[in-house]
Order: sequence, then structure tokens, then C-alpha cells
Amino acid sequence: MKTANAPGGRALGLVCAIALLAACSRPTTRSRWIEPTTGMKFALLPAGEFLAGSPSSEPGHQDDETQHRVRIERPFYMATHEVTREQWVKVMNGGVVATEEKRLPQVNINWYDAQQFVDRLNSDHRWHFRLPSETEWEYGCRAGTTAAYYTGQLLSTAEANYNGDGPLPGQASGENRRHAMPVGSFPPNQWGLHDMHGNVWEWTNDVYDAERRVIRGGSWRFNADSARCALRYHHRPQDSGDSLGLRIVRDLADGERTR
Repeated sequence: MKTANAPGGRALGLVCAIALLAACSRPTTRSRWIEPTTGMKFALLPAGEFLAGSPSSEPGHQDDETQHRVRIERPFYMATHEVTREQWVKVMNGGVVATEEKRLPQVNINWYDAQQFVDRLNSDHRWHFRLPSETEWEYGCRAGTTAAYYTGQLLSTAEANYNGDGPLPGQASGENRRHAMPVGSFPPNQWGLHDMHGNVWEWTNDVYDAERRVIRGGSWRFNADSARCALRYHHRPQDSGDSLGLRIVRDLADGERTR
């Protein structure tokens, strides 16, 4: 008997075809995504759980680094690099950046400037960008690792741009470059994110106290301790400086799905 020609078989085939078409019509979330206006690259970070903070035995540990479990409920995109001067100009004022400065991180911006950058990117309503929370930032920095750095318990100045004159116990002294480096000058972490340790501090969207906002990541001005995954530093939102920049994230749109 040729069951494939039976009415029930045809109906089942039609249902399967419709289901397959519906699944294909939903946009699939890519592991890498590029923002079309700036060319900014993003990596997709998975949902998951991690241990934020640091143990009291970690060299450089501070009282505000108490370890605690954090659950990241939804995947999200995080920029693979700090926002560059070229990207900043494209969004903010349309000026010209010297060729040798295009890939340097944008600095001398306060928290309000960072928010204005995000707001302008959001103006076309296609995607929703924002500053990361500090737990999202640490989640991205650790990339599934649990040590002081995503490189392990030690970090060399060949792996990140921090002030090598100030190593932690057990670390060798290293280079003090005295300036920011072009983004991507050092190897990325396991999730493809560059310069999560050092180069420039990065604003987050969280408050530290009534007067200050949290910044993360360390910078070329600061020593190895500042670049630890768990280190929490802070500035008033009106503050800016030559080692203070930003990195942004993008929320998944309602219709996007992960593979």
C-alpha cells in the first residue's frame, strides 16, 4: 500500500512543511554581528551562571568583591572592542579622525556622554543598545573562567595594556606604555572580547553609591590589580579622563532566536 499518497499522509506532510517554513522565517541569532553605521563588531554571549567577585585569598582582593552567584537570564551581544574614536565621531558629530587615531579607544568622556552615544545609536529603533551592567561586564570578562584574570592567576603586559611597573605578588614587572593602544592589539578572551583587561576603564550602567558609577577593566595608567576580573572601581558620572572610555552591549530583538 502506498501510504504516501493517502490523505492523512498528505496532511501530515503539509503540517511539517508549514512548521519548517515558520521556523525558517524567524531570524537566527548569529554568533557575531556588525552594527552597520559604525562597523562595530559584537559577540553573542550565552545565558548562564557564574561566580562574581573574588575570594579573600586573591591578591588585590577588596571588601566590595564578596563572591556571589549571578544568573544571566538571556543571551546578549557585547562589543568585541572598546568604542573607538572613529566610531564615536560617526555617531556623535561626523568629524574627521586622523588615520593613526581611528582605532584608539574614545576617552575623555563622562557617563552622560556615554549615555548620549547609546541614545543616538538607538534613534533608528532597529536595535536596543546600552551600557552593560557591571555583572554583565564581569560575566563577559571572565568568559567562563574563575581566576583573577581570564588568562589565569597571572597577567603579563604582553597580554594586556596596564602599567607594568605595578605587578601583583608573583607577577613579573612589565612594560609601562604610558598611553592607550589601538583596540584589538592584544589577544581576545575565550568569548572573543578584546581589552577586557586594561587599555581604558569602561563605564557600566550601575551605581556604586549615591554619588558614583561603577567602572570596570583597569587601564594603561593603573597597575595589574586594577585589571582583575572582580575589581570594582568608580567615578562620579560627570567625571572624565584620558583613560576612561566605554564598551556597549545590544539586547536581542524579540524575534531573534539562538541556534
